[in-house]
Amino acid sequence: MKRLLVTLLISLVLLSACVAPIPAPPPESAPASTQPSESSQPATTPTMEPQHKDQLFGRYPCSADGTVMFTSAMFPPHLITEILPMGKMAGGHVTPTDHLYIHRDVPQGEDVDYVVAPADGFIVSIQRFSQDRLLDRDNQLSLMVPDYRLIFMHSCQIFTIFIHLGEFSPAVAEKVGQIPIGGRWGGGSEEPIEVKAGEPIAKFGGQSLDWSVHDADTTLSGFVVPEHYESEPWKIHTVDPFQFYSEPIKSDLLSKLLRTVEPRAGKIDYDIEGTIAGNWFLDGSVDYKGMGPDSKYWQGHLSIAYGFLDPTQIRMSIGFDHGLNDDLHCNVCFGAYGVRGNQPDPAMIGPGSGIVKYELMSRKDGSSLLVKDQVGDTSLGTFLVQHLGDRTIRVEVIPEKAPHEVDDFSDASLIYHR
Repeated sequence: MKRLLVTLLISLVLLSACVAPIPAPPPESAPASTQPSESSQPATTPTMEPQHKDQLFGRYPCSADGTVMFTSAMFPPHLITEILPMGKMAGGHVTPTDHLYIHRDVPQGEDVDYVVAPADGFIVSIQRFSQDRLLDRDNQLSLMVPDYRLIFMHSCQIFTIFIHLGEFSPAVAEKVGQIPIGGRWGGGSEEPIEVKAGEPIAKFGGQSLDWSVHDADTTLSGFVVPEHYESEPWKIHTVDPFQFYSEPIKSDLLSKLLRTVEPRAGKIDYDIEGTIAGNWFLDGSVDYKGMGPDSKYWQGHLSIAYGFLDPTQIRMSIGFDHGLNDDLHCNVCFGAYGVRGNQPDPAMIGPGSGIVKYELMSRKDGSSLLVKDQVGDTSLGTFLVQHLGDRTIRVEVIPEKAPHEVDDFSDASLIYHR
């Protein structure tokens, strides 16, 4: 009997061990099998900052968010002769330019002064144009140098774009190798090139270069339909580059700027809803991209805006073949014309204004850009425009006729949209 009781007790103990509860698994966010304890993790292991795509192009890996400060002038200010603001309209730049022009004297012999990084960042894209250019365009015997466009990323939001750079600095050249004419580097498997503030990027590619800064956190309000500029995604995010500088560099650069009124860096967005002011695109074209691969994209552009140096000056900047003889009557116009009397103001012309006649005028041919930005004395023809409502206008240029000689549109008139 005693032996039977002992056997029964042993059986009960074994049974209770078999049905003991199973411990709960660790949370999914921290699996026990992959998360070492603090005691087992080396104290010197760095924390990997998660990378994501930039906010301007949506293609370059980045990790530094927010704004930056520029601590180096992109070129020695004492070697800069003048800076032209944004907003110039001429030739293929029918709409106001989204970049400034930096001019300098070309020294005798080989150029040794480099454009440098204004702040820490990465070179992420380089394009070499389809032909090289003269180092000194006024001297046909000068050196031929490469012609590069370069995109520099300072943070996920802030980018600098340089156009018309020449030979790369040795450190950059070692990373990019030989880029053929018409070729590209970056945007694929290439590792971005880190450059610290003040370190050289490339030489000046001629007498001037284009310089612009873009902030994805800023969207210009003067583009009624921002989606029209998706082919150049940086354009609607163009900002004043001088705001990123502290003194004394800021004042040194501003002293070279030809525009004396605010905004000093210029303005590019002139669209005003319900008026004729701003950028327009030829009916049948694809917005800013223009007429297609077999045409020059700017031929479908029209801008009714204001002078980039003197904003009191109305400008009619025309991309289509208008029949005006610039060579004979206005060799400084390059498709952008003044208006007699600077009136009526385009910002006041809307659907109820009917047909409006502007007398297109030459611009003065002088020794300085400030003079050339003023209205000249030669009448070139009449610009007819009518706001049709629904973000649409009709325009026509009648060469060599004054407004009182023109009554109405002809079959040659064109329709433009926002």
